[in-house]
Amino acid sequence: MRFGIGLTPVDEHDENVRLGVLAETLGYDVVWVPDERFFRDCYVTMAAIAEGATRVRMGPCVTDPYTRHPALTAAAMGTLDELAGGRGILGIGAGASGFDAMGIARERPAAAIREAVALIRRLWAGERVTQEGQIVRFHAGALDFPARASIPIYIAGRGPKILELAGEVADGVIIGALASPPTFEYAMRHIRRGAARTGRGLEGFETMLWLHTALSPDAAQARDAVRKIVVGVLVSSLPVLDELGVAVPEPLRRELATVTYGAHSVSMARAAEGVPDDVLAHFTMAGDAAACLERVAALERQGVTQVAVLPWRVPGQTLERFITDFARDVIGPYRGSRPEVPQTKHP
Repeated sequence: MRFGIGLTPVDEHDENVRLGVLAETLGYDVVWVPDERFFRDCYVTMAAIAEGATRVRMGPCVTDPYTRHPALTAAAMGTLDELAGGRGILGIGAGASGFDAMGIARERPAAAIREAVALIRRLWAGERVTQEGQIVRFHAGALDFPARASIPIYIAGRGPKILELAGEVADGVIIGALASPPTFEYAMRHIRRGAARTGRGLEGFETMLWLHTALSPDAAQARDAVRKIVVGVLVSSLPVLDELGVAVPEPLRRELATVTYGAHSVSMARAAEGVPDDVLAHFTMAGDAAACLERVAALERQGVTQVAVLPWRVPGQTLERFITDFARDVIGPYRGSRPEVPQTKHP
């Protein structure tokens, strides 16, 4: 099992970099920086982490084919991978954040991701490319520097078409928050279907779970920390809730249809009050250290090869405290060791 950390660059630049380097020191394998609008730029953040770290791998989790042209993503990732000595990983999905503000329509997401991946790989291979896609178009262009052709590409999603696309063309999948046996099996069923379409096996395929995580000795407090984000997951999963096998109370299901998605959404906060604990368990890892250890073991048995935790903090918990505690209380014991925790400035 590999462990990743989702590091949204909300703090000052130097602090984000320090936390990324700390994650390497504590035993995390991958630092994922979301390409979210309108936080600090993910590639600048990752480049600075790459210069301060020597082992940890890194990539955007995730970028998309709409807000950045895939040719620019190919150039950015090629540069990052070169700087990091071959430690880059590209995470790409359909995206959502900032689209309304920029007047961007998310059209045909599965087709857009397929076309983006095809263009990016050809550019990394050193080709001069003309591509007339449904969404992604490029005319007689090439990168002006040599990039590593084998930079891994992981496709992120929860919808059936994108999960099947991951099984068909990607080096790995980023499964968005489907953590329970029935929801994870839904994801794997579609991934296997995509792989079967081209006759490929899934040996060496990275099955990564992007998991909203809260860690606290007070399990109820941890569950409350992830309740609001689960509303966001439910809203984006409404078309497939029945296929996921998630029983959502009817009053909550009706309310979800009226929710406006966003970090400061009042309707999301209101709906969160009606999310029962058994629904939380489908999409999150929230509890004390023992519960998280048990959950990681269950996920590995299900077939997860990397758990990437996106921290949701309980009151009074700093991001550094979460990163440190999760490494000390979950990663270390799971691997049969205790990481050496450096002195930190936060109690």
